[in-house]
Amino acid sequence: MRDIKSPANFHRHLPCLYVTRSHRSAGLTAAFLGLFASGIVSGLDTARMRLPDGFGGAEHRLEFDGFGGHNKGRYAIGAYSGEFTRSESRLGIFDPLYASNSGKSTFTFLRANAASPIEASCEFRKKSVTVGIVTFDPKKMHVNCDFRQEARPVGLRFGLGQPKPANMKERLLARSARRGEALIDDRYYTIESVHHYAGSKLSSQSPVGYTIAIDSRVVGALELTDWNPGGYLEPDLGDEIREDLLIVMLALAVIRDPANSVLEDQADLD
Repeated sequence: MRDIKSPANFHRHLPCLYVTRSHRSAGLTAAFLGLFASGIVSGLDTARMRLPDGFGGAEHRLEFDGFGGHNKGRYAIGAYSGEFTRSESRLGIFDPLYASNSGKSTFTFLRANAASPIEASCEFRKKSVTVGIVTFDPKKMHVNCDFRQEARPVGLRFGLGQPKPANMKERLLARSARRGEALIDDRYYTIESVHHYAGSKLSSQSPVGYTIAIDSRVVGALELTDWNPGGYLEPDLGDEIREDLLIVMLALAVIRDPANSVLEDQADLD
């Protein structure tokens, strides 16, 4: 559902101010992108993210079935399954002069030896200002998740954000880079977005996937180039770490990242 005030009606009351608020699913643009990524529109094989050299899990892709661009439903990753929801909204004032994107997502995950599932609730916010062709973010995109089991907090922490450009090259590229961390019990993971495609010099402004590392060693990756996400895991991991990585991947997969949002396009059309 979406709730956008008609410009004609709104200007009768506030001729100097135009505010839009949108709540909607991925929409036609995301549907087209999904078809393109799946090769239906292009007639080509699905593009893949570039995985790190020496990564041992590159040949074994885990399918995240059930997402398919939906805002809620059930997913399945091999023997694991659960529920998920996600949503996004955008508030614009003299859009795109000022815009505020926000979103929420939830998912459940049942560990192999657990009696009850972990329940995750995540939120993101981002604020941006555009003057002419220049856009800056007074509040950069940031995601936080809360994890509970039987309504009690558990020892999981997840955060993802948009780092400041490190140099002029990064400023000119203007990529929507993401970096984050997860702490699960006493196991610490670092997260970094990937913007390059496998076997190509092409790159994307928004993330096409993520790598997840322990002590600078990449042990897992999430791919976002297809209609359903895909995961890669190093083959020599213990069960606890494998399940940790699936939880981190789910937290990343259910986010409606504003870098991929169609709400800005919708505001331009209305």
